[in-house]
Amino acid sequence: MYPNGRVRWSAVRTERMRHRRRLVRRLQQLLAKGRNVESEQDKQTSSVPQSGSPQAGQGGSAGAAQPSPAASRRRVFIGLGVGAVVIVGAALAMQRTPGAPSLSGEVAADITLLTSDRADVDCSAAKGVEPYHCGFTDENLAWKGDEQNKLKPFYTTDRHLYLIPGLFMQTALQERYKAEPPEKPRDQLKRFTAKCTLKIVGKVGGVRVRWLTTGAWSNPDEVEVATPSNCKVEG
Repeated sequence: MYPNGRVRWSAVRTERMRHRRRLVRRLQQLLAKGRNVESEQDKQTSSVPQSGSPQAGQGGSAGAAQPSPAASRRRVFIGLGVGAVVIVGAALAMQRTPGAPSLSGEVAADITLLTSDRADVDCSAAKGVEPYHCGFTDENLAWKGDEQNKLKPFYTTDRHLYLIPGLFMQTALQERYKAEPPEKPRDQLKRFTAKCTLKIVGKVGGVRVRWLTTGAWSNPDEVEVATPSNCKVEG
């Protein structure tokens, strides 16, 4: 697992949204600049004498004045800018942020694990989301409850921290645990991924987590509570 548990996915998600908005604004600025350049070029082109006009007759030239190569290039660039804005806008509209819950409150999550995490990781909080509770009500007082209701901290592969009850009671994880019981040092165990559907059921504040039974507790934070289902194991 990861050592401190301080990365909040909500902050990551917000930063991604800000980055996308900045990108769209930049493209819009470039498009507006291109339009201004095109407008100035059109004015210059319109001032060139056309055939049949007095000025044209004096020069003896025939045929309408043609746009300069520079103006043609600018129009190409403007077309590309419009296409880029359309493509980015469509991508933003269609893309759902990874880890974001659906309208049903469910999210597909890839959880990174070792079999030793079943006993090693823990959380501490004064309150829970009934009937679920961290393994400790404070750093020194254990909560007496069943594994199916005991919250434990787990990270997804995209660094989203959840408190999940009874994760290792899922059938696929029980089989994986039996295949590699944590009877050897942690660094010799093979890391695997549990692909689960998580249902967000609430949040708990003041949560401290630790990744080893002898490890230090993290600083308090607010963490989402999610129940697992349909888990499959890779690795």
